[in-house]
Amino acid sequence: MPQPIFSLKNVNHESKGKKLLIIKKFEMHRGATYVVDGNMGSGKTALIDILSRNIKVNSGDCEYEQKKLSSYSSRMYNDQVAVVPQTFKAPFGTVGKYLKKTLKKYSHISDPNRMIEDICRKMEIEHLLDRKMRELSPGQLRWVVLSANIAADTKVLLIDEIEQHLSRNNLNQLVKLLYRKSNYDGVTIVVTTQNKDLFSQRLASVTVTLESGRITSVRSANKKRKNYSHKK
Repeated sequence: MPQPIFSLKNVNHESKGKKLLIIKKFEMHRGATYVVDGNMGSGKTALIDILSRNIKVNSGDCEYEQKKLSSYSSRMYNDQVAVVPQTFKAPFGTVGKYLKKTLKKYSHISDPNRMIEDICRKMEIEHLLDRKMRELSPGQLRWVVLSANIAADTKVLLIDEIEQHLSRNNLNQLVKLLYRKSNYDGVTIVVTTQNKDLFSQRLASVTVTLESGRITSVRSANKKRKNYSHKK
Protein backbone atom coordinates (compact mmCIF):
# COMPACT_ATOMS: atom_id res chain seq x y z
CA MET A 1 0.00 0.00 0.00
CA PRO A 2 1.61 3.30 -1.05
CA GLN A 3 2.22 5.80 1.71
CA PRO A 4 0.11 8.99 1.55
CA ILE A 5 1.71 12.34 0.89
CA PHE A 6 -0.74 14.03 3.31
CA SER A 7 -2.43 12.45 6.29
CA LEU A 8 -5.00 14.11 8.58
CA LYS A 9 -6.12 12.40 11.80
CA ASN A 10 -8.58 13.68 14.39
CA VAL A 11 -8.17 17.21 13.11
CA ASN A 12 -10.25 19.86 14.84
CA HIS A 13 -9.81 23.49 13.97
CA GLU A 14 -11.83 26.49 15.01
CA SER A 15 -11.53 30.26 14.88
CA LYS A 16 -13.34 32.74 17.11
CA GLY A 17 -15.40 29.92 18.57
CA LYS A 18 -16.55 28.60 15.18
CA LYS A 19 -15.58 25.10 14.14
CA LEU A 20 -14.01 25.24 10.67
CA LEU A 21 -12.81 21.66 10.20
CA ILE A 22 -13.59 18.34 11.87
CA ILE A 23 -11.80 15.46 10.11
CA LYS A 24 -11.39 12.06 11.76
CA LYS A 25 -9.15 10.55 9.09
CA PHE A 26 -8.26 11.45 5.53
CA GLU A 27 -5.28 10.73 3.29
CA MET A 28 -4.06 12.20 0.01
CA HIS A 29 -1.77 10.28 -2.30
CA ARG A 30 1.05 11.24 -4.65
CA GLY A 31 0.30 12.17 -8.22
CA ALA A 32 -3.46 12.47 -7.67
CA THR A 33 -5.68 15.51 -8.13
CA TYR A 34 -8.16 16.27 -5.35
CA VAL A 35 -11.09 18.55 -6.13
CA VAL A 36 -12.52 19.77 -2.83
CA ASP A 37 -16.10 20.95 -3.24
CA GLY A 38 -18.38 22.79 -0.83
CA ASN A 39 -20.52 25.84 -0.28
CA MET A 40 -19.25 29.07 1.27
CA GLY A 41 -18.03 28.47 4.81
CA SER A 42 -17.75 24.70 4.38
CA GLY A 43 -14.06 24.62 5.36
CA LYS A 44 -12.35 24.54 1.98
CA THR A 45 -10.02 27.48 2.58
CA ALA A 46 -9.26 26.23 6.10
CA LEU A 47 -8.11 22.93 4.59
CA ILE A 48 -5.82 24.73 2.11
CA ASP A 49 -4.49 26.92 4.91
CA ILE A 50 -3.64 23.85 6.99
CA LEU A 51 -1.94 22.02 4.13
CA SER A 52 0.03 25.15 3.25
CA ARG A 53 0.96 25.68 6.92
CA ASN A 54 -0.66 29.07 6.90
CA ILE A 55 -2.52 28.04 10.07
CA LYS A 56 -1.98 25.42 12.77
CA VAL A 57 -4.80 23.13 13.83
CA ASN A 58 -6.13 23.37 17.37
CA SER A 59 -5.83 19.61 17.78
CA GLY A 60 -5.06 16.50 15.76
CA ASP A 61 -2.21 15.23 13.59
CA CYS A 62 -1.30 16.61 10.17
CA GLU A 63 1.51 14.86 8.32
CA TYR A 64 3.38 15.39 5.09
CA GLU A 65 5.54 12.52 3.82
CA GLN A 66 4.94 10.65 7.12
CA LYS A 67 6.30 13.52 9.22
CA LYS A 68 4.41 16.17 11.14
CA LEU A 69 3.95 19.41 9.24
CA SER A 70 5.50 21.30 12.12
CA SER A 71 8.73 19.30 11.84
CA TYR A 72 9.67 20.89 8.50
CA SER A 73 11.51 24.16 8.20
CA SER A 74 9.67 26.82 6.22
CA ARG A 75 12.39 26.78 3.60
CA MET A 76 12.19 23.02 3.08
CA TYR A 77 8.39 22.87 3.03
CA ASN A 78 7.94 25.86 0.74
CA ASP A 79 10.45 24.31 -1.64
CA GLN A 80 8.08 21.37 -2.15
CA VAL A 81 4.60 22.88 -1.81
CA ALA A 82 3.35 25.75 -4.02
CA VAL A 83 0.19 27.65 -3.06
CA VAL A 84 -2.23 29.85 -4.99
CA PRO A 85 -4.41 31.56 -2.34
CA GLN A 86 -7.72 33.30 -2.93
CA THR A 87 -6.25 36.70 -2.10
CA PHE A 88 -2.95 37.94 -3.42
CA LYS A 89 -1.50 41.43 -3.08
CA ALA A 90 0.33 42.33 -6.26
CA PRO A 91 3.98 43.27 -5.66
CA PHE A 92 5.81 46.13 -7.32
CA GLY A 93 7.64 45.37 -10.56
CA THR A 94 6.79 43.71 -13.83
CA VAL A 95 5.30 40.31 -14.53
CA GLY A 96 8.65 39.11 -15.86
CA LYS A 97 10.46 40.14 -12.67
CA TYR A 98 7.78 38.52 -10.51
CA LEU A 99 8.06 35.23 -12.38
CA LYS A 100 11.84 35.20 -12.15
CA LYS A 101 11.91 36.13 -8.47
CA THR A 102 9.34 33.45 -7.69
CA LEU A 103 11.09 30.66 -9.55
CA LYS A 104 14.54 31.52 -8.19
CA LYS A 105 13.29 30.57 -4.72
CA TYR A 106 13.11 26.88 -5.63
CA SER A 107 16.26 24.80 -5.21
CA HIS A 108 15.29 22.32 -7.94
CA ILE A 109 15.03 24.99 -10.65
CA SER A 110 18.44 25.55 -12.21
CA ASP A 111 17.28 27.58 -15.22
CA PRO A 112 14.43 29.97 -14.30
CA ASN A 113 14.52 31.64 -17.71
CA ARG A 114 13.76 28.37 -19.47
CA MET A 115 10.88 27.66 -17.09
CA ILE A 116 9.50 31.16 -17.65
CA GLU A 117 9.68 30.76 -21.41
CA ASP A 118 7.88 27.42 -21.18
CA ILE A 119 5.05 28.59 -18.91
CA CYS A 120 4.58 31.81 -20.88
CA ARG A 121 4.01 29.74 -23.99
CA LYS A 122 1.61 27.33 -22.27
CA MET A 123 -0.37 30.03 -20.47
CA GLU A 124 -0.06 32.55 -23.34
CA ILE A 125 1.23 35.42 -21.22
CA GLU A 126 4.21 36.57 -23.27
CA HIS A 127 2.44 39.88 -23.93
CA LEU A 128 2.21 40.56 -20.18
CA LEU A 129 5.90 40.19 -19.30
CA ASP A 130 6.65 43.91 -19.38
CA ARG A 131 3.40 44.92 -17.68
CA LYS A 132 3.49 46.06 -14.06
CA MET A 133 1.89 43.59 -11.68
CA ARG A 134 -0.15 46.31 -10.01
CA GLU A 135 -1.65 47.40 -13.33
CA LEU A 136 -3.08 43.98 -14.20
CA SER A 137 -6.79 43.24 -14.08
CA PRO A 138 -7.93 40.75 -11.39
CA GLY A 139 -8.19 38.04 -14.03
CA GLN A 140 -4.74 38.76 -15.46
CA LEU A 141 -3.21 38.84 -11.99
CA ARG A 142 -4.79 35.51 -11.09
CA TRP A 143 -3.54 33.98 -14.34
CA VAL A 144 0.02 35.20 -13.74
CA VAL A 145 0.06 33.88 -10.15
CA LEU A 146 -1.24 30.53 -11.38
CA SER A 147 1.46 30.50 -14.05
CA ALA A 148 4.25 31.13 -11.53
CA ASN A 149 3.12 28.38 -9.18
CA ILE A 150 2.58 25.84 -11.94
CA ALA A 151 6.01 26.63 -13.36
CA ALA A 152 7.53 26.03 -9.90
CA ASP A 153 7.14 22.29 -10.59
CA THR A 154 6.84 21.42 -6.91
CA LYS A 155 5.74 18.07 -5.49
CA VAL A 156 2.44 19.61 -4.40
CA LEU A 157 0.30 22.39 -5.87
CA LEU A 158 -2.54 23.89 -3.79
CA ILE A 159 -5.10 26.18 -5.44
CA ASP A 160 -7.89 27.81 -3.44
CA GLU A 161 -11.06 28.54 -5.45
CA ILE A 162 -9.67 27.47 -8.80
CA GLU A 163 -12.33 29.27 -10.87
CA GLN A 164 -11.78 32.69 -9.30
CA HIS A 165 -11.69 35.53 -11.91
CA LEU A 166 -11.34 33.09 -14.82
CA SER A 167 -13.45 32.64 -17.94
CA ARG A 168 -14.62 29.25 -19.15
CA ASN A 169 -11.94 29.29 -21.87
CA ASN A 170 -9.26 30.04 -19.26
CA LEU A 171 -10.56 27.23 -17.07
CA ASN A 172 -10.49 24.75 -19.95
CA GLN A 173 -6.90 25.74 -20.69
CA LEU A 174 -5.94 25.48 -17.03
CA VAL A 175 -7.57 22.09 -16.55
CA LYS A 176 -5.67 20.62 -19.50
CA LEU A 177 -2.37 21.89 -18.10
CA LEU A 178 -3.09 20.66 -14.55
CA TYR A 179 -4.14 17.27 -15.89
CA ARG A 180 -0.73 16.89 -17.51
CA LYS A 181 1.07 18.10 -14.37
CA SER A 182 -0.66 15.42 -12.34
CA ASN A 183 -0.75 12.52 -14.78
CA TYR A 184 2.59 13.01 -16.51
CA ASP A 185 4.74 14.92 -14.02
CA GLY A 186 3.38 13.24 -10.87
CA VAL A 187 2.45 16.47 -9.08
CA THR A 188 -0.12 16.12 -6.29
CA ILE A 189 -2.77 18.78 -6.83
CA VAL A 190 -5.43 19.98 -4.40
CA VAL A 191 -7.95 22.54 -5.63
CA THR A 192 -11.09 23.93 -4.02
CA THR A 193 -14.25 24.97 -5.82
CA GLN A 194 -17.92 25.76 -5.38
CA ASN A 195 -18.59 24.36 -8.86
CA LYS A 196 -17.33 20.79 -8.92
CA ASP A 197 -19.26 19.96 -12.09
CA LEU A 198 -16.83 22.17 -14.01
CA PHE A 199 -13.85 20.03 -12.98
CA SER A 200 -14.64 16.67 -11.44
CA GLN A 201 -15.02 14.65 -14.63
CA ARG A 202 -12.11 16.28 -16.47
CA LEU A 203 -9.56 16.80 -13.73
CA ALA A 204 -10.28 15.04 -10.45
CA SER A 205 -8.76 11.76 -9.38
CA VAL A 206 -10.82 12.23 -6.23
CA THR A 207 -13.70 14.60 -5.48
CA VAL A 208 -14.14 15.50 -1.81
CA THR A 209 -17.28 17.18 -0.49
CA LEU A 210 -17.16 19.33 2.64
CA GLU A 211 -20.19 20.41 4.64
CA SER A 212 -19.82 22.50 7.79
CA GLY A 213 -16.18 21.46 8.10
CA ARG A 214 -16.83 17.73 7.76
CA ILE A 215 -16.05 15.42 4.88
CA THR A 216 -19.40 14.00 3.82
CA SER A 217 -18.32 12.07 0.74
CA VAL A 218 -15.34 11.05 -1.35
CA ARG A 219 -15.77 10.02 -4.97
CA SER A 220 -12.96 8.51 -7.00
CA ALA A 221 -12.57 8.93 -10.75
CA ASN A 222 -14.35 5.64 -11.35
CA LYS A 223 -17.46 7.23 -9.79
CA LYS A 224 -17.54 4.90 -6.79
CA ARG A 225 -18.70 6.90 -3.79
CA LYS A 226 -17.69 6.41 -0.18
CA ASN A 227 -19.87 8.08 2.45
CA TYR A 228 -18.14 8.86 5.71
CA SER A 229 -19.64 7.46 8.89
CA HIS A 230 -18.48 10.56 10.79
CA LYS A 231 -20.39 13.07 8.70
CA LYS A 232 -22.78 13.88 11.52
